[in-house]
Amino acid sequence: MRIIIAEDELVERKAMRKFIEETFVDMEVVGEAMNGRKAVELAEQLEPDIMFMDIRMPGVNGLEAIEQISAKHKRIKFILVSAYDSFEYAKEAMRFGIKDYILKPGRRQEIVKTLLRVSKEIHQEQQSDLQSQVLRKEQLLDRLMHQSDSRGIKELKGQLFPDMETACFFVIKATGDHNLEDYEYQLKTVLSSKACIFKSIPSEQVIVNCIFSVNKLIKSDLLVLARKVHLELGEASYIGIGNPTANMDQLAHSYQNAYRACIDLFADRNRNYGFYQGKIKDKQTDEKINTICILVEQGKQEEVIVFFKNHESELTGMDKEELYIQLIQLFARHGVEKPKTLVTSLQSSQDWYSYLHLCCMQMRDYFASKRSIHLAKTFMNEHFHENLTLEQVAAEVNLSPNYFSNLFRAGVGSTFIDYLTQIRLQKAKELIETNNYSLKEISFMIGYKDPNYFSRVFKKHVNQSPKQYQQAILRK
Repeated sequence: MRIIIAEDELVERKAMRKFIEETFVDMEVVGEAMNGRKAVELAEQLEPDIMFMDIRMPGVNGLEAIEQISAKHKRIKFILVSAYDSFEYAKEAMRFGIKDYILKPGRRQEIVKTLLRVSKEIHQEQQSDLQSQVLRKEQLLDRLMHQSDSRGIKELKGQLFPDMETACFFVIKATGDHNLEDYEYQLKTVLSSKACIFKSIPSEQVIVNCIFSVNKLIKSDLLVLARKVHLELGEASYIGIGNPTANMDQLAHSYQNAYRACIDLFADRNRNYGFYQGKIKDKQTDEKINTICILVEQGKQEEVIVFFKNHESELTGMDKEELYIQLIQLFARHGVEKPKTLVTSLQSSQDWYSYLHLCCMQMRDYFASKRSIHLAKTFMNEHFHENLTLEQVAAEVNLSPNYFSNLFRAGVGSTFIDYLTQIRLQKAKELIETNNYSLKEISFMIGYKDPNYFSRVFKKHVNQSPKQYQQAILRK
């Protein structure tokens, strides 16, 4: 921990410094300030974890210094030091979230307890920040792979890689006896100097890696890097490289090309790393693949299998791999979980029939659930004023209550009760604004038989009672 001591009395400063450095092996006093102005300057230069701050110092006092420092450095923890046991000082300090207050001369035991408590809080925050960063990286990688939520991508990229100039994807396939954990550990070792995000996909024995660089990446550099990765991972690895780009919206194409390259390299077994070479496809082949994807999206399993049987002989192995990739992208666009079938397991015609059958089932279930949710929401919007229950709405869409409850929460993002409450309160606001009905009448009109209960629900969600909301409307 890095500590600054801000204290106008030299003897007090030196005594505090000596005590801290002799007592704690993991704490270092990196600076001393004799007044508030100097404390602000040192906080900017040294970025400490903890600052001991005397309240009464010449010029800028301790509280004023804390206010200036806190505006820029939210993470710094302050321990107030004062010769005055004043409630007013403590109350003022609470505005900045400061809970630690030591009276001079501070007893050693009290200082030790305070530092240990603050140190523990800092460690917990750092651990929380680390977990949050891991989660944000996972979110960014998923969105880049599937080209979803452009605004969210830009926000996450700005938080995690603000200086990024270029980025690209590597897709690495593990074969033989190696497991993905070994591969990922070796991969992180080779790329330790690079800003990267990793994701393992055990069902496909694949690791997806997005590399960010503050410099412009060029293909020759990436080939050299891929060779280093291959030498570390060994002959049983295949590394597909996506085209580098500075455009966030183009990174999904980098991932797709890296994935295609990885599949091609693994199928050919002639090289272990490289870019996607592409292939010349005639327009008819594109149309056949597109037709299959459309039929799968519509859930027409009999039609898609008949179509595939009729045209299978016209599709090469590479065409089928392209079909597999496009089906994966189809599921990703809809946010639907794809079947856990590897492209390498699709060897026979029967394998493909079973796979397409599974794809259609997944899509049918997805759209059926969307339709059920749409019907349920429509019914609730029409009957919100009645004594609606989850069981009643579930029966309306021919689903069991438990299944409907889980389906509704997943599809709408809120529980049945919360959604019903939103409908009722929105209608209540509209009726209040007309000023044609009493609040008691409105309570009955939106489905609440107890006006007092309606008032409590309204205040909980709107932060105003119905009466306060009505008065605010009338004042406008």
